[in-house]
Amino acid sequence: MKDILKNKFFIFATIAAIFITLIMTITQIPSVKSKPQNIDIGIVNQDQGQFGKQITKKIKANKNKADGAKKPMFKWHEYKTIKQSNQKLSSQGNYATIIIPKNFTNQITTLSKEGTKPTIQLKINKGRNNALSGNVETILNNVFNKISLGIGQNLLKQIDAQNIPIKASKAAELSNPFQTKATYVHNTKNLESANSVFFQPIWIASLLITLLLFYAGKSINPSNRKTMIKVKTSQLLMTTLLSFVTGFGTLFYVNTILGYQFNQNTTIGFFLTLATFAFIMLFSGFISWMELPGMAIFGLLLFFSMPLMAMAPQLLPEFYKNWILPWIPMRFLYDGARELIYYGSNFWNQNSIYLSITLLIGLTLFLLEGFRKKYSK
Repeated sequence: MKDILKNKFFIFATIAAIFITLIMTITQIPSVKSKPQNIDIGIVNQDQGQFGKQITKKIKANKNKADGAKKPMFKWHEYKTIKQSNQKLSSQGNYATIIIPKNFTNQITTLSKEGTKPTIQLKINKGRNNALSGNVETILNNVFNKISLGIGQNLLKQIDAQNIPIKASKAAELSNPFQTKATYVHNTKNLESANSVFFQPIWIASLLITLLLFYAGKSINPSNRKTMIKVKTSQLLMTTLLSFVTGFGTLFYVNTILGYQFNQNTTIGFFLTLATFAFIMLFSGFISWMELPGMAIFGLLLFFSMPLMAMAPQLLPEFYKNWILPWIPMRFLYDGARELIYYGSNFWNQNSIYLSITLLIGLTLFLLEGFRKKYSK
């Protein structure tokens, strides 16, 4: 028994049990501690009458918070025109826009006679985050239903005080004098999780390719700088080829096996190729200096990032939102794929720029390793 307890593998197994369970528990913090905060919502009030202004004021005064949240659930942005609000329904913009139509007040005041219920339009940005956008739609419908019932009660009290006779059908309409109608922009249709299907294949394939190329270069055992330059040049050429194979290969599998069909297949294929190239160079830069511990860092990063990628930033704890999410390189793949699929973005977008910067950082580390003293002969 003493021999077993002294065995280094038994000790490593004990340490692994303690730390792996700790790490796997920590990775679940974002999903367990998620609370909606500062969800961006636009407001366009086209009605300058009493009820249009009243509803806008009530909406902007809504500072309800989720349980345990420090900030209000919604962050309101008022716009003068629908065109301005539409520009904010972007991949990083508002989750919804509320549009109060012209003559809204007039339609409510004439409802007791012969008018019809006015409708407040809700534009829901499904591409921003499909799950959260659906929740936003439900919450906004509930908010407006309460406002409508409140206005209806006041209208019926005024009519009763003036002893104005009205039909029972009109009284029922006045009790809830307006309605909401949702329309969807950047609709995900049958592609709700399409942007997330590339993440794991690209990341894990890039890790494996980097590891194999590293050991291929190490097997040559370069003893001088000239040989090392040849090895690194060969690795760069192989990385370029394998990036195309991985990028377009992943897209092919997603099309044929998962059944996703996209409007910009070629553009998405090149974007996945860029992401693969960037990740391989980033991994290669670290592994060339740190060897296997460098790979362990990015292996662990996979587990930390998986729950973060699926969640909207407005659901994340402040620490993860401000200090973890901005520095996760796979976020550029995730967000870039979302822009291409749901927003019809061009290949060269903000996330392509970030991936290119990631590529250059990795490439610089990778090339500088060839100037170490051990290759100076």
